Amino acid sequence: FWIDTISNGKFLKIYSKPENDWQNLTAEYGNENKKYTINLKTEEYGMLGIPFSNTIEWITDKSFALVNGCGTNCKYVLIFNIDKEKPVVQPIEFYPGIEYADFKTDNPNLYIAVDEEDNDYPSFVIIDTDSQKKDTINFPNNWNRGIGSIYTIVDKVKIENSKIEITQNQENGKKKIMNEVITLD
Repeated sequence: FWIDTISNGKFLKIYSKPENDWQNLTAEYGNENKKYTINLKTEEYGMLGIPFSNTIEWITDKSFALVNGCGTNCKYVLIFNIDKEKPVVQPIEFYPGIEYADFKTDNPNLYIAVDEEDNDYPSFVIIDTDSQKKDTINFPNNWNRGIGSIYTIVDKVKIENSKIEITQNQENGKKKIMNEVITLD
């Protein structure tokens, strides 16, 4: 087994078939009422670089989330939701428990992903892990700096009571701060 875990009546197992063949992984997930089996050696999941991490980064009421990547600006999340037949795969920026970024949240269901639909302005998407409802945060153009990735634009993110505070440190020691109310649709 690569992963074999149970949490609040739901389970996730990832194992190799045949035994000890780390490039042929199968995932089983669900609860006592439903069970899904997924072959992880498909093109759809291949971008995660099988074998991906065997560490579950966060667990919600309905989901298990695994994160893998090739660097700071290249991370993907694989979310196994017991109500969905297929896992969600998408680029990710910040997530609950992330250790190398200044991201704090009082809602462990929320993570921040790349806004793949908007190339005109710097932005990102806040997503609820279980429902996949989203809210897009757009930055003013004067926030754009570096190569334009979120990690070169944002220095700190704090989510509390459905409000998000985003901080950008300036070279002169001052800070730009943006406050928004999160509305998930």
